Amino acid sequence: MAFEFFNTEIEDLIIIKPHEFVDCRGIYRKNYEKKIFSQNGIKCDFTECSDLYSVKGALRGLHYQTENSQAKLIHVIKGKLYDVALDLRPESKTYGKYHAELLDEKDHKVIFIPEGFAHGFISLTEDTIFSYQCSGKYIPESCGGIIWNDPNLDIPWPLKEYGINKIIATEKDMRWPTFAEYDNMMRKK
Repeated sequence: MAFEFFNTEIEDLIIIKPHEFVDCRGIYRKNYEKKIFSQNGIKCDFTECSDLYSVKGALRGLHYQTENSQAKLIHVIKGKLYDVALDLRPESKTYGKYHAELLDEKDHKVIFIPEGFAHGFISLTEDTIFSYQCSGKYIPESCGGIIWNDPNLDIPWPLKEYGINKIIATEKDMRWPTFAEYDNMMRKK
């Protein structure tokens, strides 16, 4: 089966069904091929690849990078997570809008998040493993965040549906500003 690309309601944010071959030995899955992705509008150069291991209820984000923003290509290897991408590109028609996607080891979806987004997720199962490729370079001093439970964004995090009673997050991730505060700060620059 060849790659399939699906546009979302957010400009330039794409869901990808990877190339897959199944036989009696198991599964071969290709999550990325530069030429095919480029032909489908994904032209960034991925420069880093990382795997994240998370316990159930672990929340990261919503993180962004102001200098040399990074595009991301994400897929789950094991478990399940709820992934959120928030458009922070002021010139975009979807500025301030988010896309949420359930990613798990069974559906094999890959999500492409372009540069200029805040990104976050919560692990919905024990021992969730996900892989992501990034463009550009991680610059810690250029990083910031939007609070995950911003009441105005009203992101429907599926905590009750997955029996999550306690969020596991860094102190920093629990204290980010709201999107409105972020927007105010950026307009003053």
